[in-house]
Amino acid sequence: MPRALLPLLAITFVDVLGFTILIPILPFYAEQFGANPTVVGAIYATVAFCSLVSSPFWGALSDRIGRKGVLIAAQVFSFAGFTLLASGNALWTIFAARAIEGLGGGGLGVTAAYVTDVTSPQSRARAFGLVGATYGLGFLIGPALAGALVRFGYHVPFAVAAALALLTIVLTMLLLPASTGAVKTAPTFAEIRISLASPVLGRLILTQFAFAIAFTSWVTVFALWAERVLHFDAVHVSTIFIVSSIVGIGVQAGLIGKLVDRFGEGRVALTGFAIAVVAYGGVGFVTAPAQVYAFVVLWSLAGALIRPALGALISDAAPAAQRGTILSVNDSLNNLAFIVAPFVATALLRVNPHLSGIVPATFACVALALGFRLLAPPRHAALVEAPTAIAHADA
Repeated sequence: MPRALLPLLAITFVDVLGFTILIPILPFYAEQFGANPTVVGAIYATVAFCSLVSSPFWGALSDRIGRKGVLIAAQVFSFAGFTLLASGNALWTIFAARAIEGLGGGGLGVTAAYVTDVTSPQSRARAFGLVGATYGLGFLIGPALAGALVRFGYHVPFAVAAALALLTIVLTMLLLPASTGAVKTAPTFAEIRISLASPVLGRLILTQFAFAIAFTSWVTVFALWAERVLHFDAVHVSTIFIVSSIVGIGVQAGLIGKLVDRFGEGRVALTGFAIAVVAYGGVGFVTAPAQVYAFVVLWSLAGALIRPALGALISDAAPAAQRGTILSVNDSLNNLAFIVAPFVATALLRVNPHLSGIVPATFACVALALGFRLLAPPRHAALVEAPTAIAHADA
């Protein structure tokens, strides 16, 4: 593993820990100022929308000046947003704080570009797996930390999140080496458009987008589905998410590298899509609490296989001079999925909770169909054609 990846993993963990502290308590905090469930949903959509708009800008800037400076800028926005939450006393401050964090949402795409800069193609999926495991560890610890801190008042966990954001700024400045991402001339819009329209890269990003819709349309209604079908309360739902995190961490930290070495990124991703179809399609057949754990393990396994494998393939297919921009565009599509999918999923839930698996299963099938011809060949076979396809488009 490259030495530069170690401080990035530590910084990512601290960053995710600060963010995940907010997840279980932000809705209750907003309700203190009169927010109803629709308003709470709008608060989450605000972050996604602002990130959707801002991510390509930050990605393009990282291609021009390098990844480290943009990561620091994103962390400054997070620090400002968390600080406003900790000091706010009205509903509008929550919206403003989340908008600020969203506008600084260059972190995910630029982090992916940094990982690509400092790793070889052979170790890239393993590196993405470690980043994913780091995210999972943050999601495992953050909510528990929030539960311990909120007893002292809502402002305390927000202040701790702000302190963690400040710590990430310091760690990034002191520990993170500059990557090789900066180029002499920033890519033009026409060059980026040609790259995105290429047969390989365009299809990979569409495949990722379809899976993002599948995943988001399930996780956003899971708690409501479990409450209505299985009569789960918040404790049971939290336990399910803990199991999910443990499966994801185990696969991404210890297994994904071995699988990719043997079968290649494409076939690992295809296996994940097939498992996702089964996991989401089986939701309608769950009638007892014990059954749900089998499907949650499958759901978690699918995501743990797909994300690092497909992330490595997209990074490999993106031209080096445009990598930050393209990975940030991919991140923006994930945010778009977060905005659109919950409305479709909750509408179906209101019709019949047992139908909740239809939307994620359908889009998992779409992802499988989109990616099959591209991902089924032996390792990297499709990607060998990527530079040729892009060069032909330039001509």
